[in-house]
Amino acid sequence: MTWERFLADRPVGGGGVRDVVLDSWRRSRQGAVDPALPCAPAADLRKVEQLRQGSGDLYAAARPVLESLRDILCASGTLIMLSDPSGTILDLSGESRARDAGEQINLAAGGRWSEALIGTNAIGTAIATQLPVQIYASEHYCIDVKHWTCAAAPILDPMGRTLLGVVDVSGVKETFHGHTLGLVIAAARQIEAELARRDHERHGRLLAQTADSFTRYASDCVVLFDHLGRVVKTGGSVQLAREAFGVRLPFEAGGRVAALDTSLPSAERQRQTPAWLRNEWLHPVEAREGRLGTLLVIPVGARARPTTHLPPRGETAGSGRDPGMDHFADIIGTSQAIAVAKARARRVAPLDLPVLLLGETGAGKEIFARAIHKAGARPDGPFVAVNCGALTRELLASELFGYSEGAFTGARRGGLPGKFEQADGGTLFLDEIGEMPLDMQPHLLRVLQDGVVVRLGDTRERKVAVRIIAATNRDLQADAGAGRFREDLFHRLCVVSLSLPALRERPGDIEAILDCLNQRFSLKYGCPVKALDASVREQLLRYRWPGNIRELQNVFEAMFALSDGDCIDSALLPPHIAALPEHLAMAEPESRPPLTSGRLEEMERAAIDAAVAGAGGNLSLAARNLGISRSTLYVKLAAIRGKPEAATTAPRKLQ
Repeated sequence: MTWERFLADRPVGGGGVRDVVLDSWRRSRQGAVDPALPCAPAADLRKVEQLRQGSGDLYAAARPVLESLRDILCASGTLIMLSDPSGTILDLSGESRARDAGEQINLAAGGRWSEALIGTNAIGTAIATQLPVQIYASEHYCIDVKHWTCAAAPILDPMGRTLLGVVDVSGVKETFHGHTLGLVIAAARQIEAELARRDHERHGRLLAQTADSFTRYASDCVVLFDHLGRVVKTGGSVQLAREAFGVRLPFEAGGRVAALDTSLPSAERQRQTPAWLRNEWLHPVEAREGRLGTLLVIPVGARARPTTHLPPRGETAGSGRDPGMDHFADIIGTSQAIAVAKARARRVAPLDLPVLLLGETGAGKEIFARAIHKAGARPDGPFVAVNCGALTRELLASELFGYSEGAFTGARRGGLPGKFEQADGGTLFLDEIGEMPLDMQPHLLRVLQDGVVVRLGDTRERKVAVRIIAATNRDLQADAGAGRFREDLFHRLCVVSLSLPALRERPGDIEAILDCLNQRFSLKYGCPVKALDASVREQLLRYRWPGNIRELQNVFEAMFALSDGDCIDSALLPPHIAALPEHLAMAEPESRPPLTSGRLEEMERAAIDAAVAGAGGNLSLAARNLGISRSTLYVKLAAIRGKPEAATTAPRKLQ
């Protein structure tokens, strides 16, 4: 017999047993399950009642489905049951003779049928694999269960696809039917569909009650959870919440936080509450029948308490614009490149004009955008950020412009305001604007020109007053010339442009950034500031940081968190930085004569030469860095080179 050969640790190949069964036998043996166990262990009735209450939604959705299954199988001598995710049977029905037989092996309410406790069986194996399975008599692991045949199918959460329970049909092998597996699969899908319907109805009410909150707290990080602690919707800056408070959440829809699951006992919720979660951030959403969910508001906007930031957010305590306050002062760095960028941003901020931020990924475009907002004319208004490259065309349209009730399948009752409406009276930050689909750009252009938004599926015009700050790491002017971006939209967005230097262009700032990171992570992880080994500091200063400040922050946090003592040594350096190939090493700066004196014409010429060299010959970028138009730069270059025709025929790149 194959099972006996397996227990004797002899080969069982040759197709004598199915792979799903053989894998389960191996798990059973690895878990030290005794194949001579006479029955499954059982939970007491009080514990079963607690589990039923904790699985209230599943229990309510499954009851009618199980009753219909019982009617189909009433004369077959089988048992129909529902278990929780641990394999404990919550409910069971069937004819009395089958129930009496089942009780002999604790195939009854309270029976615990996980593989770890009773070896291979349909409930336990369905839990282990999260797949439907039928286990025939001899395929069971424990000998006293081998005269039963069982079919089971997992019930998965319609949102997060986590395991909620198992539906099972079991019978002695003489009374079992071949179609039973299909029946339990159909029953599991029916239960999932009923759970999805209940979720949809509850979430609709939950979203309706909290819609205003997403507008009211638009400058903060907002996460809406249902009564089971699952994420329904998020808004605001998730990244800032991570940076300011060490927040670690599954921000995708369906992700679960056990501390907010009202079906769990309060002691269990308390035990699973993360250290960063504060009671004052939690806002229960109530209905007549009880708790609908929880709104989590993490204050990263104007209401946030002052913290040490890197990258800094340009935010300060209090509200309103203080003419004596420099909202750019906390942006770390004293190099000429960052000083020029901050000086230009200070001049741009109060003008209430559209701003286009140019720079590589990770260079701090959103940080500058927030500082410009806080230093602008409407600092108390909302700051709303949208990543145009992270959403599909359909999602981006509904996010930006909102939608009306019935605009599409699944549209929320009453509709939903878009980001333009949420940012009314404040600033809308359009990150990665160069990734916006071409056919959506005329709609954005109309809003910018007319200040009017029309929701998807609606005809009503809504007036909005929004300052636009856009950001990109692409050459939009070149894209516009090639037809990849609308030229009229480019000119509308690029009323004022601001170029942000890459970290490799300001290597002198890296040490100050490292010191600030060290301070911040010591607060976050509750330990003293850590010393950096000299070789570590040298490698970090020599690396080119293609991912800019974001990469530096991520690398340093990993090293800080993984270091055991008070010193970060070279063993913690990532391999690509420790090896540091030549193409990733920081170039040695060219020695230039100081411009301490001389004629104005000579100083201007030196400044232009430095800007063109720093931009790699890209005249558009050089002009932006100098704060002049490209045509003005052409004229000045023509004068310098003594070639008047260059004013009209200047090439894009200098040879």
